[in-house]
Amino acid sequence: MPIYFYNPNVLLWLWLVPAAAGLFIYAAVKRKQAIRAFGAGALFISRKREAAGSCLAIALVVFALAQPAWNLQEQELQESGRDVVFLLDVSRSMLAEDMHPNRLENAKTAILDCVEGLSGDRVGLVLFAGSAEIRCPLTVDYDYFRMALRQASPNSVSAGGTMIGHAVERTLEKLLDPEKAGMQDLILITDGEDLVDGPDEVEAVKKLEEAGVRLIAIGIGDRSRGSRIALEDEESGTRSYMKHGKTEVWTKLHSETLRQMTAAVADGIYFDVANGPFDLARIYRQIMEHAQLSSTDSQVMERYEEQFHLFLGSAVIVLLASNRWRKKR
Repeated sequence: MPIYFYNPNVLLWLWLVPAAAGLFIYAAVKRKQAIRAFGAGALFISRKREAAGSCLAIALVVFALAQPAWNLQEQELQESGRDVVFLLDVSRSMLAEDMHPNRLENAKTAILDCVEGLSGDRVGLVLFAGSAEIRCPLTVDYDYFRMALRQASPNSVSAGGTMIGHAVERTLEKLLDPEKAGMQDLILITDGEDLVDGPDEVEAVKKLEEAGVRLIAIGIGDRSRGSRIALEDEESGTRSYMKHGKTEVWTKLHSETLRQMTAAVADGIYFDVANGPFDLARIYRQIMEHAQLSSTDSQVMERYEEQFHLFLGSAVIVLLASNRWRKKR
C-alpha cells in the first residue's frame, strides 16, 4: 500500500529520534555507573523501556506532522469560475528582508489569502528564477495547491537568476488553455529583476493578449534604497548576506520592467506594492467584479485520505503506557 506525505519536509525532523536515543543511552550509562554498587539492575532495565517508548512517540509525532495519507479516494469537485495561475518569483533576490519576514514569504502569504477567497476557480502555480517549473497544474483541489505553495523556495527551480519572459512563455505553453480565452488570469509576483538573457518580457506578454489571458503584475520590494539578500546555512543555522566577490549584493524593485509589460497589453494591470502591506485577495476581488465566468462543470479528483490521527493517537498511547510502566516500577 503506497503512503503519500502531504508535508514531507517535516520528515527531516526524524533526526530527533537517534538524538533522543543517544541522550537516553548516555544518561543510562552514567546512572548505571552511579548505582552499580547498590545492585539496582532492575531499575536500569525499566528505564530502557521508557526510553524506547519516548523515542517511538517522537517518531510517531513526526510522521503525524508530515500528514501521511493512503487509501486513494475519488472526489467530485465543482468548478464554475476562471483559471487563475500564480507566477511566483523564487529567485534569491526574493529573500531580501525589506518586507517581513522577506519578499518571498510575504508573497506566499498573500497568495494563500487570495486563494481562500476563491470558489470554483481553478488555480495553478508556476515558480521561476532562471528557469520555470510548474508546481501545481490547474485544479480546484486547493489543498494540493497550498501544499505546493508552502514548499516554494529558491531551491524549487533548477537554475538561478531571473528570466521573466521565459517564465511567461512556459506558463502560456504548458498550463494555460487557448480554448478558454477571456477566462484566464496570470498573476505575476516579482521584484522585477531580470538578470539572465532570455525572451523579451514585452514580447512574451503580447502572446498572453493573443491567447486572451489577462496579466496582473504585482511588484514587491523597496524601490529606492533596496535591501541585502539574507542567506541561511541549513546545517549550521548561521546567517550571512549574498556577495558578488567581496561586495554585498543589494536588490530593489524594478518597477519599470513590470510597467512596460502591463502597458504592452490591453488588459494588463500593475500594482506597485513596493515594501508595504498588500491585500492580494482584495485586489483580485475588485478585478473580478466585471470578469467573465465559465459555465459550471465538475472535475473528478483523486486524493489520498489523510491518516495523521492514527500516528498521533498511537504516540499518545505509547506515552501513556510508558508513564504507567514508570509508576508500576
